[in-house]
Amino acid sequence: MYKKILIPITRTSNMKFLVDFVDHFLMPGGEITFLHIIASDLFIISPAEWRRAMSTISTTHLLSATEGMRVGYRVKKSLSVAMGILEEAESGGYDLILLANSTYRKRLKHIFGSNVDEIIRQSKVETIVFRYMEDKAMGYDRILIPTSGYQHSVKAAMLAEELHKKHGSEITVLYVGEGDAAAALKPVSDRLHDAGIAPRVLNRKGLVVETILDEADRGYDLMMIGATEKPLYQNFLLGSTADRLIKGSPCPVLMVKSIGDKRNIK
Repeated sequence: MYKKILIPITRTSNMKFLVDFVDHFLMPGGEITFLHIIASDLFIISPAEWRRAMSTISTTHLLSATEGMRVGYRVKKSLSVAMGILEEAESGGYDLILLANSTYRKRLKHIFGSNVDEIIRQSKVETIVFRYMEDKAMGYDRILIPTSGYQHSVKAAMLAEELHKKHGSEITVLYVGEGDAAAALKPVSDRLHDAGIAPRVLNRKGLVVETILDEADRGYDLMMIGATEKPLYQNFLLGSTADRLIKGSPCPVLMVKSIGDKRNIK
């Protein structure tokens, strides 16, 4: 599990939702830090910017954090939002960056946006991008993990294990394609079996996005996907596939990018 989690926030962030969600993955006595970035190249921040920053941070003080959870708050000035988050993550000793927002901005051309893209490309810390639904309570009874067999999908399975422990989640592993399905499914299914979880394993043929969304529409509470490695990394994580999955998904989506062979969850 994670010991120290960094959560960048804006005025539209649902703080209570984020605390409830992150509690599933935080070690007992662990710490979360809410970070607001003021993007400016000015030496002195204007009073209006500080008021907006304080307004954003003040809403976090209304939280009733889980017993044993430590909650911190930071306001940081940087040349860009992405740069400020990356600087804080590396210097502050965090083992996870959680980037989260709701589905209310579905109409945007790119749902992640350039800041998230840059953070995922450059982060030296494990990173989760989470898209939740403001109008729908979170559930964990049924979890879908689409996979192409890469290590980030295994990390998604490790996170799913934590949810299974607390909620008895039913986990389905899905591979879409014409290739060696058994080889693609094996890393994730083996990881789950090693944890004493018997996943439902599916092999589907067809268009990748449409087939995944069709399965997700069959009553799942959460889709968990891993960022693929090169050469597919750029296309899957930052391109149209991820955007289309998140925009079209009938349930919340969690994407995880792991760092090398590092294992933060045990």
